[in-house]
This record gives sequence, structure tokens and C-alpha cells, in this order.
Amino acid sequence: MTRDEYNRAFHLPREPKTEKEEASESSKAAMAACESALTIALDIRKFEIDLYWKRATYFWSFLAVTLAGYFGLLVAKDLPDKQRGEALLTVSCLGFVFSLAWYFVNRASKFWQENWEKHVDLLEDAPIGPLYKTVLSDSRLRWWRFAGPYPFSVSKLNQLLSLFVAGLFLLLAATTSHRYYRIGRPIDKFATGVVALTAAAVFALCWSGRTEPREKPSTVRAELRATRIEP
Repeated sequence: MTRDEYNRAFHLPREPKTEKEEASESSKAAMAACESALTIALDIRKFEIDLYWKRATYFWSFLAVTLAGYFGLLVAKDLPDKQRGEALLTVSCLGFVFSLAWYFVNRASKFWQENWEKHVDLLEDAPIGPLYKTVLSDSRLRWWRFAGPYPFSVSKLNQLLSLFVAGLFLLLAATTSHRYYRIGRPIDKFATGVVALTAAAVFALCWSGRTEPREKPSTVRAELRATRIEP
């Protein structure tokens, strides 16, 4: 879409209106439509941010339990080496897949959050002015002022943190494989199956987890349900 096409879709004025045009009924209707679209965009943005933190809490809880389980198995005394290796490899691979999924979910949440933020940027000028996209900050803002504010991106920090956790679990899985399934030892079918399943899960997350291209038209099937009250 061009900017003119976007403006026409949401009934936005392309040029500043005169006082006479602002008083017309069509102008009032266009302004009402613009205000309604802005309200919806702000509400969905807040909804996306709320979902973002709910998803982060879910993944944090699961990964914390997984990491605690790994080190709990590592220090367990009455566990044979074969069972310990299988359990450690399974837990570390599970943690890697979930932390990688968390990283992708963070990126997806950021994408949709920015989508609605851009809508707000484009819609707010006519009803309220450039309030949302006007950023006010201290002129003495410096990174090295550790007790002061700084424009870090919370979502980007979360993405980097999730990527670090994924790397940590990958390192734990590699260490476990080296310790219990080194080259030269007989091939362990269970360990091979876990690694193969992990690789398949990573492939599915990377390629099948993406949104369909927007250029591809969507086809849907609609059915009308009939409800009747028996006399």
C-alpha cells in the first residue's frame, strides 16, 4: 500500500483541511472513523503487550524447572550412568527446543507489537496530533549514568536473553553427548533418537512456524449454522 491508499482505507485527510471543510458532515464522519481506528489500534497494542508478558512468564517458568531438573539429575547419587546420560540429554534437548521457541515467540510478539505501533503513528495525527510518536527525554541522557534512565528496548533485551538461554541449553546438550556418548562408543539408539527428534523440532520451528506470505491470498470456508426451536 502507498500512503495515499492507506489514507483512503481509513478515511484520513491527505492534506490539512480548511475550517469550512472541517465543519462538513463528511469531514466529521471521516474524523470519527479515524478516531475509532486509532482506539482499536491502541487497544490491540496493549493486548499484544499483555500477551507478550504472559508468554514470557510461561516460558520462564518452564525453562527454570528444566534447568533445575538438569542440575538435579547431575548431582543425583543413586542413578546409573546410562540412565543419567539419557535423562540429562533429554532434559537439555527439551530445554534447547523450548528456549529456541521462546526466542521465536519473542520476535513474533515484537513484530505484531510494532505493527500496531506503526498504525498508531499513522492514525494519531488527525484526531490527537503526534502524541505517541513524540518522544521526550532528558538532554543529559547518557548510557554511563547507571542510576538514570536510558532507552533500552525491553523486547530486544528479552530476545537476547532467550537466545542466551538457548545457547546455554545447546552447550549442556553438547557436553552431555560428549561425556556419555563419545565417538568410539557403541551407538546408543535412544540418544540418537533424541538428537534426531530435536533436530526435527528445530527445523519445524524455523520453517513451519513462520506466518504465510502476505502476498498469498487466503481462502476460507464459511458455513451458516441453523438453530431452530421446536414447538
